[in-house]
Amino acid sequence: MADLLVQLVDENDNPTRGGNKDEIFRDGLLHRIVRIMLFDEHGNILIQKRVPHARLFPGCWDNSAAGHVDEGEDYLVAGKRELKEELGLSTELAEAAYFRAYSEDGNKKLNRFTKIYTSTIPHDAKFILQPEEVVSVKWVTISELAKLVNEHPNSITDGLKQAFERLKLNENH
Repeated sequence: MADLLVQLVDENDNPTRGGNKDEIFRDGLLHRIVRIMLFDEHGNILIQKRVPHARLFPGCWDNSAAGHVDEGEDYLVAGKRELKEELGLSTELAEAAYFRAYSEDGNKKLNRFTKIYTSTIPHDAKFILQPEEVVSVKWVTISELAKLVNEHPNSITDGLKQAFERLKLNENH
């Protein structure tokens, strides 16, 4: 299946055109991404383990769900789509953060606007994992996530680190 085009944007996050992931990562083109952080009723956070052959951050721990905004799609629609595709879930999402960030993964340039959405779901929710992208999921406490971020930064995606920092997750959350 061919990759859909990703929504490219200008410096003010206005859509310009669609672009393929190869050109986006090679040239550092500005685009959009969504991240979803799911909490349970106890304040635990669901994280997912990416497949070892993922294009970005292979085998790393990541947000509950995340992905690129497709051409012509808005952030919220993309967030709901990614949540359904990766975890088999449908739930209301609340916007929690919006920012622009630049990072790199090897020779891939990641220049993007990001919206983070959050939701609370039952701890015993059933997941249908997308095998092409997700190896497993697990609930972690905020202190366990802080340990991953601070002591094992090479085991997580830039997006999980950004979400941890932007949502100001700490023991008092």
